[in-house]
Amino acid sequence: MGSQIFNFFRHTKRKLLTGGFAETVHLFLKDLEKQNGAFRHPDGKYVVNLSFDLELGFNTPFWEGDLRKALAYGTSAQNNFLSLLGYLREERIPSNVQIAGLLMDEELTMLSLFSPAQREAIRNHRELFALSHEDVAMLISPDIEAGIHGFSHRHFTELSSQDADYEMRNVVRVFEKKFGKAPEFMSFPKNYIAHTDVVKKHGVKCWRADRQHPLTDFEIPLGLWFAPGVLGASDLGRLLAKIKESHMGYFLHLWGHFTEMDVRVFAELLDVIKSAGWKCTTVKNFKQY
Repeated sequence: MGSQIFNFFRHTKRKLLTGGFAETVHLFLKDLEKQNGAFRHPDGKYVVNLSFDLELGFNTPFWEGDLRKALAYGTSAQNNFLSLLGYLREERIPSNVQIAGLLMDEELTMLSLFSPAQREAIRNHRELFALSHEDVAMLISPDIEAGIHGFSHRHFTELSSQDADYEMRNVVRVFEKKFGKAPEFMSFPKNYIAHTDVVKKHGVKCWRADRQHPLTDFEIPLGLWFAPGVLGASDLGRLLAKIKESHMGYFLHLWGHFTEMDVRVFAELLDVIKSAGWKCTTVKNFKQY
């Protein structure tokens, strides 16, 4: 009885304060209204870009303090990565995957960026901090645009210009070695954008913005955090319908991490996208750079 009462008041509060949406989705819609809707599709199409940042063992706030929890997150991320990437390939779903350069660096354990404890954790759990040949082969797909997520996952807003150049030079180096081509799309770690002149100097043609309404042609909109508990199937369906009511064509960027998404949840959300009449696209296909 207590849980039923709690759910009743929770749903009532949501209906009154956020139009029935989760707060994150409600704020996103309010921002679109305030800015007059801005990221319309030029051809009147309704498209979704599904974008995943890949850091594996680095994808955690515990990396600097609690390595045990960091390794647990890394294990979850790797399991989700393999199953979800296989599903993306099998179903031919256009998507973006941005990779932290450290996962592609064979000399990872020698880098001075890490503390002795972190280097020991990497040596003892090397599989959590590397892409195998099989992983890279799965990422080389006409439907998947592989990009970069910085080199060491440091926030670019905290770097000097020289450090930013180090990050870009090294991530481009290891990416080209693994994929045989230069990366063209980037998501900044935590979406903290800085040193864009350095990023462009190293050949990146587009990146995820830290706002919903990009100010330059080099950016795509921030969009919504795509994770269970943040954007459920019901909210996603209503959001897609709401956008269609208000805008003649739209590009919706949904981004998340492999730690947060397992294939069963993803398949449910993808069914919502398809049922709503939206198509999936990569950033490159949309921007045509």
